[in-house]
Amino acid sequence: MNSLKKILIIGSGQAAIYAASEFRKYDKDSAVTIFGNENYHPYERPPLSKEFLMDKKKEDEFLFFSKNFFDDQNVSFINKTIDSVDFKNKCLISFDNDKYFYDKLLITTGSTNRKIEIDNEIDNDIYYLRNLDEANKIKKKASEVNNIAIIGGGFIGLEIASSLNQQNKSVNVIEISNQLMGRIIPSPIANLVKAEHEKHGNKIHLDSKIKSIEKINDTFKILLENDHIIETEMIIGGIGSIPTTDLFNNSDLELKNGILTNKYNQTSVENVYAAGDVSNFYHPLYQKNIRLESYQHAQNQGINAGKNIAGIKSEYLSVPWMWSDQFDLNLQLTGLCDDYHEIIERGEDIENGIIHFFIKDDKIVGACGLGLVGKVGRDIRIASKLIEKQTIIDKKILSDQNQKLNPLLKK
Repeated sequence: MNSLKKILIIGSGQAAIYAASEFRKYDKDSAVTIFGNENYHPYERPPLSKEFLMDKKKEDEFLFFSKNFFDDQNVSFINKTIDSVDFKNKCLISFDNDKYFYDKLLITTGSTNRKIEIDNEIDNDIYYLRNLDEANKIKKKASEVNNIAIIGGGFIGLEIASSLNQQNKSVNVIEISNQLMGRIIPSPIANLVKAEHEKHGNKIHLDSKIKSIEKINDTFKILLENDHIIETEMIIGGIGSIPTTDLFNNSDLELKNGILTNKYNQTSVENVYAAGDVSNFYHPLYQKNIRLESYQHAQNQGINAGKNIAGIKSEYLSVPWMWSDQFDLNLQLTGLCDDYHEIIERGEDIENGIIHFFIKDDKIVGACGLGLVGKVGRDIRIASKLIEKQTIIDKKILSDQNQKLNPLLKK
């Protein structure tokens, strides 16, 4: 192994903790330090919008590893905000002017909620969900009110809507586009998700642009451009996120919708790597740069970055995969569904699961499935493997739910 090094990691989420754990498999002695600005040990974020809001999980139940991880793995955790980075001298400078020098640096600063720009007077009244503190604030406020409006019909907004509905809250979801989850989910599946929410009593407003929001005492009056008025006691924003790169503005890091990296997680600055939501990385399978926001991606890319930082050259080849649980439904997506020639449908009802396969040149490039929990996971996992292998598929088998997909893996 090479001489001992100082490995610093900015950010303490999924990518950071798995990078540190993976690095330790190859280097037991170099110093590893993670910098985080939350007063918690690193934790999983997916439960925040689901189990945590519904009181099915407590804070200490979604730590990545046990609290002994840092001692067992000889990893330091410093609860400080990094104020600036001196890439020339390979140094991090904290808000209180402490300096930390590195040999190799991993950036896992994640993403930040996109703010709703309506009226400066109510900016502080809008709740967002990105971390445990924000989840606690939403949980507390929601316990005090009955009517809640969620602006944004994407994954996070709909998960919150599902969770609050199951807490007997009256929920309005306001979405500016003509379908839910419009960027990545096929419209027939999005319509089924919409129907599930409406079945449980949530009101879904599509094609709805907000004209104004007026606060009257403890109530908000949301005026839509179609002149429909929604009165609510609480507003939650869920209109997406942006990569957290403010720290690196005017630096030598190449930024474009995140931090640009190659297939080895390397940035434009020598000995500096990036992983997770903040990384706009080159994917050899799709032959283009993409930026992803998902639990599994952050974990996989963190692991890959840990290898590369340890000197084990490793291409990041993981096929994108994400999921969402809403009410009794499980939605899963693998691959990319933005460049295809045709869609093949498998299944007819959500009780048994419905999957849309996105096909290009007789290969699956993406798949989206919806069904009761446990009904689509197996076929989505197989689809992910077929995407990775770039297998020429039999379309008849894909479309016939009575035929198993496993034989396609043997081609």
